[in-house]
Amino acid sequence: MVFHDVREKLGLSLNTYVVIDSIHKLSSSDRKYPYCIMSKKDLGKFLQLTDRTIFRALNDAEDAGLIERSEQGVRATEKWVNTVELYDTKGQ
Repeated sequence: MVFHDVREKLGLSLNTYVVIDSIHKLSSSDRKYPYCIMSKKDLGKFLQLTDRTIFRALNDAEDAGLIERSEQGVRATEKWVNTVELYDTKGQ
């Protein structure tokens, strides 16, 4: 589900929103290793988006502070969780 009012508030394209959301959903629930390890190419195939779109979305998401990258993988930040994942539970 895409919360378009939140997406617009964050200034995200639909593609960037979908990429971040997928990263969050594909991340491990293990607190010691909460990362998505899917390759950019596989993420693009999964979402039916071009490599260029995936790279642009990741850069935009990182610039917005909504994902963080590390050697272990990529994950959504607390900003994403608090703004998007908890949006529905806030009764908005």
